[in-house]
Amino acid sequence: MIASVYKQKKKVKGKTITARYYRGRYRLDGDYEIIDIPLKTTDKQVAEKKLKELIQTKEQERAGIVAPKAQIKAAQKPLEEHLANYLDDLISLGRDDEYTARIRLRVQRLINQCGWKVPIDVTSDSFVHWRSSQKRDSPKTLNDHLDAIRGLLNWMVDKERIAANPLSKVKKADLRGKQTKRRAFNDAEFSRLLSVANANRRLIYLCAAYTGLRKGELMSLVWADCGLEGKQPHIKARASTTKNRKEAIIPLHPELAWLLLASMPTSIKPSAAVFPRMKDISHAFVVDLGRAGIERIDALGRKLDFHALRYTFATNMARCGISQRMAQEFMRHSDPKLTSQVYTDASQLPMQEAIRQLPWQGSQSSLVDQASQIASQNPDVSGPLLSRSDKSTYGSYPKEPVGLEWFSPDLSQPDVTNNGVPTGIRTPVAGMKIQCPRPD
Repeated sequence: MIASVYKQKKKVKGKTITARYYRGRYRLDGDYEIIDIPLKTTDKQVAEKKLKELIQTKEQERAGIVAPKAQIKAAQKPLEEHLANYLDDLISLGRDDEYTARIRLRVQRLINQCGWKVPIDVTSDSFVHWRSSQKRDSPKTLNDHLDAIRGLLNWMVDKERIAANPLSKVKKADLRGKQTKRRAFNDAEFSRLLSVANANRRLIYLCAAYTGLRKGELMSLVWADCGLEGKQPHIKARASTTKNRKEAIIPLHPELAWLLLASMPTSIKPSAAVFPRMKDISHAFVVDLGRAGIERIDALGRKLDFHALRYTFATNMARCGISQRMAQEFMRHSDPKLTSQVYTDASQLPMQEAIRQLPWQGSQSSLVDQASQIASQNPDVSGPLLSRSDKSTYGSYPKEPVGLEWFSPDLSQPDVTNNGVPTGIRTPVAGMKIQCPRPD
């Protein structure tokens, strides 16, 4: 360990001038940096004593015997002041006003209803007691409040205002089976939505559904970001406007590029907003849903909001067979699971058509045997069905056999069998019923 006191000296016009007050230098064991601090005294013994006490305090802080001076000072500051500092830091990092407003409301609610005045008042017991008393809030709302206060407390840990986050081990409420999920628009719904919206909102909806841009990104879009002419029309999402703070070039559908170009005013500044009237788009979106006769929450409890247009973009890419890797790039997701499992609405995918494309490997005879077994288990069916290849001994036929359809065979054709199966029985294809000859 290094520890010494000294007075600064400097030369002025060839003369050495010594400072009046002492300063101290020290380096604790295990550290690499030498700390230089003013001791504000002209007495050497007092300076040595101050330095010794300072070093002792630092060693006790390192050993956990006493709290650091910064934490002691922060512990006396009201929690609302910490919240104000936290929000200022979020704004400086580029978080939008809507996000910071949500954080403010949620943390302020906890401060008021939990009776938290200073950081030491925040405990896991007080939060859990508050959460258990909130009967009207959904589990997601309660988790949002927990995330908001955790964000503040984690920031205070990073700034060395508190030693640890007291809510770090509080478990979130279980959302399984309780969370309202989003879904994508189907084609008919989206057409109805466009039909009731005015020209400005119609263009906004189309842009969201064909680019996947978020509401905040659309609000920040300016004409300088739009490359609408040429063979590769595109929109540039600036790093300062995107969620992941990365710049992205988003290709445009030719029809959308034409609509944007047609809506551009003749004399406009490149820095002008493309959609200047987007402030109340969320409310207008709900109104348009009602006018279009579209339920915000369907029978399965899934909701439609403005962000559902981004879900529609991901789902339509899956419907068109765009590869998952390319869809992930268009959605600007770092995790492919987010694209495929969250944003893609499986109920909109052509799953029935996909099954019909599978090659069928069952033989004719196995199909007939299976149909006979099904019919024999039906209480309305009497006797075996198609049990032998001899037409004269087919057995008794049901009046309305399930899965079969009668047809009249061409009796002028010779009675030929194929591997023991009469030619009167036609091989079924996907989506058709098994057909057999009607007995005389």
